[in-house]
Amino acid sequence: MAGGSEWISGRSVLVTGATGGLGLETARELARMGAQVVLGARNTARGAGVVEEIRRGGGRAELLEMDFLSFASVRRASENWEGRPLDVLVNNAGIVVRDRLLTEDGHERTWQTNFLSHFLLTRLLLPSLKAAPSPRIVNVSSDAHRAGRMVWDNLELERGYRGLRAYSNTKLAQVLFTGELARRERGVAVNALHPGAIATGIWRAAPAFARWVIGLVLPPPEKGARPIVRVASDPALEGVSGRYFNKMEEAAPSPAASNDADAARLWRVAEESVGPIP
Repeated sequence: MAGGSEWISGRSVLVTGATGGLGLETARELARMGAQVVLGARNTARGAGVVEEIRRGGGRAELLEMDFLSFASVRRASENWEGRPLDVLVNNAGIVVRDRLLTEDGHERTWQTNFLSHFLLTRLLLPSLKAAPSPRIVNVSSDAHRAGRMVWDNLELERGYRGLRAYSNTKLAQVLFTGELARRERGVAVNALHPGAIATGIWRAAPAFARWVIGLVLPPPEKGARPIVRVASDPALEGVSGRYFNKMEEAAPSPAASNDADAARLWRVAEESVGPIP
C-alpha cells in the first residue's frame, strides 16, 4: 500500500490490544510503513518485547500501559499522552469470555473491555486527535454486531448471559458509537470495520477442540490486519467518516447499528458509566 505508506509515514498511531493478534500485526505493518506506533498494552513485559522487535526492524515504537478492565488505568494512559497530537487511534482490544464476571468498576468484563473503556479512551484523547492535521479513529468491530441487540434494561446481561451474546452486543455498541461520534465530531474521521473471521487469541475461551478447528480453517492475523491498516492509512479515505467496512469494502451495517436514536441513547449510558470526562 504505497499510497498508504506516504500518508501514514511520520504520523503517530496508538493501537490498543497491540501485543497479540490483529493489534500486533497492525502495529507491525504501520511501523513498517513509517508510522510512529504506540502500543497500548496491559502486559508491559510482552509490550516491551514487541517494541524492541519493531525497533530492531528499523521501525519506531513505544509502549503505553493501559488495562481496559480498569477505568483508572485508561485515565492514567490518557494523562501520559497529554500534550501530544495523535494522528490515528485504532480501538482494537477485545475479549470473549465464557462466564459473567465484573470488573473493579462494577461492569461486565466484555462490555467494559470492548466498549466502555474504548469510549472513555477515545473521549479523553479527542483533544490530542483534534490537535493533529487530519485525525482518524478506527473502531475494530465485527459482523457479529448483526446478532447484537441493545436491550436497555439488560445491557450488561445480568439475565441470560452468554459469552458470544455479550461479544455481539459490544460490537453493535461499537458501530453505534462510531456513527454518533462521527455526527458529534465533524473534524475527526471515525469509521468501524469488520476485519473478517480471523484466528486470533480472542478465541482462547473456546474449548480446546474448537480452538484447534479455528486455527485450521480461519486466516491468520496478518490477513485480518490489512483492512485495519487500510482504513488507518489510505489517502483515498481522507475525510470519510461514519462508515462501516466489511474487510476491504464499505458495507451497510445492520439496521440496529443504523438507529440514530439508539446511538444517542447509548452515548448517554456510556457517559454515565465511565464517569466525568474533562
